[in-house]
Formats: sequence, structure tokens, C-alpha cells
Amino acid sequence: MRVVITGIGIVSPLGNDPEAYWQALVSGHSGVSLINSCYLDQLNCHFAGQVHDLNIKAFFKSKQLRRMDRFCQFATIAAKNAWLDSTGDFNTNPKKNTGVIFGTGIGGISTWDNHLMQNSDPGMNAFTIPRIMNNAAAAQIAMQLNIMGLNITVNTACSSGANAIGMAFREIRSENLDCIICGGTEAPITLKILKAWDILGVLSKENTKNSVKPFDKYRTGFVLAEGAAAIVLESHDSATRNNRKIYAEIIGFGSNCDAHHLTSPSKDGQADAIQIALHDAGIKAKQIDYINAHGTGTKLNDHVETKAIKQVFGNYAYDIPVSSTKSMVGHAMGASSAMEIVATILSVEKDVVHPTSSYQNPDPECDLDYVPGKARVKIINHAISNSFGFGGSNAVLVVKKWET
Repeated sequence: MRVVITGIGIVSPLGNDPEAYWQALVSGHSGVSLINSCYLDQLNCHFAGQVHDLNIKAFFKSKQLRRMDRFCQFATIAAKNAWLDSTGDFNTNPKKNTGVIFGTGIGGISTWDNHLMQNSDPGMNAFTIPRIMNNAAAAQIAMQLNIMGLNITVNTACSSGANAIGMAFREIRSENLDCIICGGTEAPITLKILKAWDILGVLSKENTKNSVKPFDKYRTGFVLAEGAAAIVLESHDSATRNNRKIYAEIIGFGSNCDAHHLTSPSKDGQADAIQIALHDAGIKAKQIDYINAHGTGTKLNDHVETKAIKQVFGNYAYDIPVSSTKSMVGHAMGASSAMEIVATILSVEKDVVHPTSSYQNPDPECDLDYVPGKARVKIINHAISNSFGFGGSNAVLVVKKWET
């Protein structure tokens, strides 16, 4: 069963609709900005990828908002917009052959620790548990769109969104459901979470909007980001029956655990995940035209990912453009891989590779084509999106240009 993408929704530091997001990506625009908070004196990293200009109240009633953490609001807005993009309406008819699979890394953390948020702290009340539970996003999406099929929340750290999409792909390919809304969401820009990541030594302290420089010789780490991305996956039969437009097709998914280290990546584990995805897609390595990298901007991660790509693709690795969406968005943890698959889908549809923003200085240990400077026009028939999470959870998706 062929599995196609019929809808896209996004809430991001680069814009809150797919066209704005895409235009910002291809222009190399940074969505990283100064955190507006009186708590900056307690932080070493003063910048983050923050969502702006989102009218949250336009999507929810006051009663609904009281029950929803920020991560849940982002997810539900992205999912509603993806559903609208796919179907053209918000009908609430029961949908028993449709499901929701969504990923998140830490769920409703801003309910516990929202000192950096602009809204007031609701305090401990009857809605605290419904707001913080990880499956609140998937549950709210289902309730507000009346989706009565499979409902699953995935938590595999930074690969959560990709694993959610991969699981949805398998469910539809196996003909268990006709349609699934899937993706990832996160709202981690809080005082304690920023401090915790800083203690790990992975946040950039350059404190400029261009401080995220994946694969650059002088890269210093990443900045945290927030947001959500959702796609509507549908069987080809269902999409044809309902006269849906089709962006692209997902044809392969590779997911594994490298069982190596809780925080350090494994070249072999990442390479194996890519190989699994290619095998699942039934294509050869030389058929890949573009790689959307995990590309965090940390010394170790970028070096290991480069070695993993070379292990799989050999000398052909030097002919594949590789770019990092995080260079402009920041690292949105469980939402990052979902944001990146949206970028990959649009690259395949439009035959354009967005740049790795702020990349200027070649690193001898990272010696691939990272698309510096500006976007590149290139025919893209097949692309992969890499997502590698803490705990060794690796996920790779293969996207194919849509052909009838």
C-alpha cells in the first residue's frame, strides 16, 4: 500500500504556515531570537527559537485552553491546520478509520516551570495532570477532530516526531488505517530546562541569532526551540477516493537503538538506521538526492553523523547535498524531526535544497557538501531525513517525489 502526504501544518520560529516556513528556510533566515525575560542573568544561553505571531486564542475556547499546556496548543494547531490543508474543512464527523500518532520529548514541562513564558502561571489546580501528561497532545487532537482510531504518543527524545511518523507510515502501509495525523511537538523554553541543557554543555553561548552553525569548524552548540509540525499520512487509495492533493510519498522507515550510550551518538547505530530505511524503501544508496541532517551544531554530533553518512554512502556521500534545518530553527527536541520532515517533503516537492545557515568555515572532520550560503535548485527524486535521539534512538525516513 502506497502512503502519501496530503496535508501539512506547522508552528515554528520561522512561521506558522508551510509557505512562510519554506520561504524562510530557502532564504536562510534565522528564527533564533533573544529570550524576552528578566531571568537572563541566570542563564548562559540568552537566545532560543521562539514561536511568534501565533494567535492561539483563535483556535480554542477559553475552557479548552485551561486544560492545555503550550506544547499541546502547538500540536493541536499544527494538526488542525494539516487536517484543513488535506480535507478543506474542520468537520467533526466521527473518524473511526483515522488515527493520531504524535511525539514529544518532555511534554507539558511549561506547566511546571514557565518562568520564561509570557502567560501567567496557572498554579497547581485540577488541570495540572491533564496539562503535563505526554499524551495530552494526541488526545486533544483526537477530541477536537473527533478521531476515533489508533491514538499513540511516542517519546524517544529528539527522534520522537520521526518515530511517530514512521509508525504511522507502517500502520497505513499494513492497511490497519486509512489516514493518520502524525508529527511532533515541544515547548521547552523554560528556566529550569535551559539550565539543565546548559549543564550538559551543549548550548551555544555565542548569544547571537546566527550562533547555530552545524558542521562548521567553529560550531559551539545549539539553542533550544519550540513548536510543532504535523502531517496527514493517507493511503493512496484513500487519497484518490477523496480527491486529495499529494505533496510526496513516504516509502521507507528505519528505526533502531544503538545501545551505546545515554547521551553520546554512535556512528554504527546511525549508519544502521539509514541502511534499514533504504532497505525498507527498496532503493539503493545512490538513489538518494538529498539528506536533511540531524545537524545539531555540537562538535560530537555533527562529526559522528558525517562519519555515519560516509559509512553508508561511501564516495557517493560527497555528491549528496546535506543541510541542517536546525541551523535556522534551533533544536526543538521532540518536534525537531517533525519540522525537518516537513522541510524534506517541501524540498522533494519543489526540487530545492535549503542552505545550512551560518556555515562558513570547513571542518576537516566534516567534509561533505553542507549547502553553504544559499538554497540550491536540484532535482530530488528521493531524500532522507535523519533524526538521532538521546538513549541511542535513531530514526530515518525516506521521502519520494510523487508520481502517479
